[in-house]
Amino acid sequence: MLDKIPIFSELNEQALAKFSALLVRREFPKNKMIISQGDKSRSLFLIEKGRVKVFTNSEEGKQTTLAFLTEGEFCGELSLLDAEPRSASVVTLEKTVVLQLTYSQFDGLLKKYPEVCYPMFKALTSRIREIDLTICGLTSLDVYGRLVQLLNKEAKNEKGIMITPRLTQLDIAETVGSSREMISRILSELRKGGYVQIDKKRIIINKKLPKNW
Repeated sequence: MLDKIPIFSELNEQALAKFSALLVRREFPKNKMIISQGDKSRSLFLIEKGRVKVFTNSEEGKQTTLAFLTEGEFCGELSLLDAEPRSASVVTLEKTVVLQLTYSQFDGLLKKYPEVCYPMFKALTSRIREIDLTICGLTSLDVYGRLVQLLNKEAKNEKGIMITPRLTQLDIAETVGSSREMISRILSELRKGGYVQIDKKRIIINKKLPKNW
């Protein structure tokens, strides 16, 4: 599995075997917090199975969803690079299995296999670019435009049909910076126009979403 994860994809077989031997498999039920914002824990989590939500809470208690991660993706990587408190929380959206790598384990192997730095920097750069796009969307797009951006990002091709994972209206609202009522209204109009269907909170995109609402 490690060779399919960006931060480890360029390691040789010997290094991959060393890393694999250190990973601890952990299972979490739905709605279980894996990482809490402000924690000083230092572990990377590789998602073997399941799905999680990454989010932050402001001092006023407002929650903002940053990302949804699934099999083959990872979270907590910044804790391997500095000793700062966690910048975001991670909660499971379904039963999830992760592979945990602690800072002390990573640091020891990094000294022996420094080449792991390069793919990690590439992965972090990719995430920064995604954050830039998100910020750009928040400042230049209206709520509808941000919703379309999110749906197009989350939807995966399943036998020729673009379908998102389970997304509640609250999840969407927290991600695009809107109210649940506004998201409900927009999705209702898209359903009436035949653009989307919603099945068990999964959004099926029937045809290209209109540029404007």
